[in-house]
Amino acid sequence: MHQTRMSLDGLPMGTEKVAQLRRWISSLVTVNFDLEVGPKITSVYPPLSLSHSEAQNIAFSSFPDSSHFDEGSQTHSFRIRIRDSAEGEVWDGDTPRPTTIDGFIYGFSCFTRTKDASSKRGYQQTSTVVLTHLAYPSLFYTLISKLGPSFMNLGGPMLEAACHNIASWPEPIPGTNVELGFLGTVIHAEIPMAIEMQQAMSAVPKGRMGESDIQILVSVCPSEPPILNHLEAVVSHLWSIWECVVLSEPMLIFGSSPAATSMAVWWLRDLLRPIPLSDDFRPFFTIHDVDHTALVNPRQPKSGLLLGVTNPFFERACKHWPHVLSLGRQPTSQEKSEKNAIVIGPTPGWKSTHKRYTSRDHALLKQLESACRGSEQAKRQASEALRQHFTSRTTALLVPLQRYLQSLIPTPSESRSNLSVPGRLKPFSDAAFFVSLKTHGAPLPFKSNAKQREFYERWLRTPAFGLWIARQEEVVQGVLKGMM
Repeated sequence: MHQTRMSLDGLPMGTEKVAQLRRWISSLVTVNFDLEVGPKITSVYPPLSLSHSEAQNIAFSSFPDSSHFDEGSQTHSFRIRIRDSAEGEVWDGDTPRPTTIDGFIYGFSCFTRTKDASSKRGYQQTSTVVLTHLAYPSLFYTLISKLGPSFMNLGGPMLEAACHNIASWPEPIPGTNVELGFLGTVIHAEIPMAIEMQQAMSAVPKGRMGESDIQILVSVCPSEPPILNHLEAVVSHLWSIWECVVLSEPMLIFGSSPAATSMAVWWLRDLLRPIPLSDDFRPFFTIHDVDHTALVNPRQPKSGLLLGVTNPFFERACKHWPHVLSLGRQPTSQEKSEKNAIVIGPTPGWKSTHKRYTSRDHALLKQLESACRGSEQAKRQASEALRQHFTSRTTALLVPLQRYLQSLIPTPSESRSNLSVPGRLKPFSDAAFFVSLKTHGAPLPFKSNAKQREFYERWLRTPAFGLWIARQEEVVQGVLKGMM
């Protein structure tokens, strides 16, 4: 792979500082566009071991895959699979990189395009990227939104300042609230106890928040811009979309920019909590990704796959997918009739084979429709109400299962009499669960009892159910062992 490095020789970091930094991030990366090879990494600070395919994946994923962008900056994110460094290391470092829980690297990119008379294309294209092992989108969007413009204005020293800021942060301990100083701002960050936990904002004591301070829930989708901006064309279909997510249905999310698709994918991923993530999700996916042929092929897509794309190629390649969410708003009749109107990819909307099981919340739907015609503040409020609504629905989905689960927990006397298999749940019986469901019902507003049963029959066949019941088993075992 052809390389051009930006010199960072004057910006050393000690081994101890690098180790502290890598509790939170792996490195900061800069990527420029080369007319001969396309996007190309120009610096990695501090140095990091990357295989050839990882470096190429990061470079292409940090740039938009569409031409719907003129001048300025935009932020987006991506998720790429870790590859074997035996393929040949391109960027080397003595410090081992952080181990990941899920086998993926997360990238948060600020892409900037500026006019440049010296360039053959007439402009300069650069991305500044945070690489991390932590799936904390709200935190790292906040960081890259500040770092990207600062780096473009002031250069390499901003990378050094950012890294030293991050290296001074406390350990990212699950279940804690931490104050993180970054380039003149204090971030009050709430870290979840586990990545599958739903997060809700707690109050920061008065006197603790400065004028420039920011309070965030690290694992949720950023609140700006309001997610409703991307979902205007599908507000009446959001209940079907939520059902597809919790039923581990694969979904193609098409947008005009990686900024749009990555926000939407993170938002959908958040709605799944506290149900464990059963498969893959890609906030922004390109045809250059090493996993391209594994994820996009003539076969049926993998269960639970959420794929954010901008290249029109995917509309053709994924025409057999059962669900396609196209972001944006419906064009007006005037816009449709304009001869110069250019439509790339599917028209904003929802194309699906899914038949909805639950009823819509008509009061919320009315609020959403009104907000789409209203102010940005109205969209912010409606977006927050939307998240609260669907996270509560996900929690309600699990109520009948948790109720039945209580009957599977052995009593202390049963546990003591069966010491050969200590602390195990009794076997899950579908038939017994449906008897319990029929007797007690479910808090979700199903259209009918038949729809209720059909929904849970499908959910018990999803890979998410297998992961969920395994986690419940772990929790019960831990409690019962403590009682023995």
